[in-house]
Amino acid sequence: MQPAFLQQGDTIGIIATARFITSEQWQFAKRVIESWGLKIKLAENVFTPQFQLAGNVEERTQSFLSLWNDSEVKALLVARGGYGTVHTIDEILPFLNESKWICGYSDVTVLLNACTNKNIACIHSTMPISFEHATQEALENLRCALFGESFSFSWNENQIQIGHCEGEIVGGNLSVIYSQLGSPTQLNTEGKILFLEDVDEMLYHVDRMLTALKRAGMFRNISGLILGGFTQMRDNTEEFGFSSNNPWGKSVEQMIREMGIKSKSPVAFGFPAGHLNDNRAFYMGRHAELIVNENSAQLTWK
Repeated sequence: MQPAFLQQGDTIGIIATARFITSEQWQFAKRVIESWGLKIKLAENVFTPQFQLAGNVEERTQSFLSLWNDSEVKALLVARGGYGTVHTIDEILPFLNESKWICGYSDVTVLLNACTNKNIACIHSTMPISFEHATQEALENLRCALFGESFSFSWNENQIQIGHCEGEIVGGNLSVIYSQLGSPTQLNTEGKILFLEDVDEMLYHVDRMLTALKRAGMFRNISGLILGGFTQMRDNTEEFGFSSNNPWGKSVEQMIREMGIKSKSPVAFGFPAGHLNDNRAFYMGRHAELIVNENSAQLTWK
């Protein structure tokens, strides 16, 4: 199931289920969205700080539901991530359907996972807090995704495991997926193409999370695996403020190789999405085709 694509003159809602943004931080994104021919509705709490968060849990939940239930609003774009969406998800979950697009990444993985678990398409994309530093390609991908314009990806990288598969893409931020293990919103990866990215983690923490996903069976029956940005990774070394050099000794790529993904499943590294300026928008929950060759990969939607 998927929502209707947007048209010129439609309204997009800006919500804040985690952290707030300031009016100054919003201005660049406002100009970009208006240049796409869209009207904008802001949830009441977007500029309302409660320490790091955009209000208390009730206000952040209402931030979502007020615009989700607004018939004029055709898509929801989360203002920024950080942490906090998980507080709202149990109240939001019963209302999720294919009526409108949900867009975002990072902490918004909670909402994206809830959508794909219900077989609802959504968009993994940059968010207003990051618009000013996003590449033109990342912004254009989001516009194309919202309006249903065709796009695909092809990137060159020494790949992990060659192959071909089809299926719906699910996933998002590794830390957020890990945090939902054993909960009602644990990600369903059965027969799916799994996408993972993360930022600012110790390398041994990444291994811990990947191992937990493996033990939970989340790699067992995937059709393919796509790795996005694993940026600002840290290690137990003097470079990162430790008193001595005691490195973990494995890169993220090496950890993935040791996960033992079944040999017929393609595994692609270096996809341009995650905590990057070039955070390209792409569909989750829509049928896609992944082709991985030795030194390149291609991703298209059917």
